[in-house]
Amino acid sequence: MDDLQDSSSSPFKTYHCLCSNLVLATAHTLESLPRRNEPVQDNALILPPATSISVSSDIETEDALSQSTPSALLNVLPDRRPIVVQREDGFEKRILLRCGRCRLVLGYAMTALQGSSPVYLLPGSLVETSEMSKGTRPEVPAWAEQTT
Repeated sequence: MDDLQDSSSSPFKTYHCLCSNLVLATAHTLESLPRRNEPVQDNALILPPATSISVSSDIETEDALSQSTPSALLNVLPDRRPIVVQREDGFEKRILLRCGRCRLVLGYAMTALQGSSPVYLLPGSLVETSEMSKGTRPEVPAWAEQTT
């Protein structure tokens, strides 16, 4: 079991929702991802477009493991209807991505989830597996308390 929890030798990092549901496997660390700039106020992390979305355990929209920067969102449910967010510079249509277990909003995409556009992850919505295995309870962000 210790071998599974020791991710230091693996090029992949895994991340969980605040409810402990596994939702992301990636070659990136969250700290290395770029953030959206102003006028966007959510400070979302930008996950590169080589992303596979798995809405259930056996359905994937793209085989991201063959890409040069692989990432896979697992157990994530996209909302059926997009929302429109008013910004200082106009409007933005977003498809919210929710945890498959607790329905917490983890991030969003601007278009249908086909792997050709980036996914935006909300800060504080994910916990690294190594932190979770230490028993660390993440602090729930203020935006998450407002949406639940």
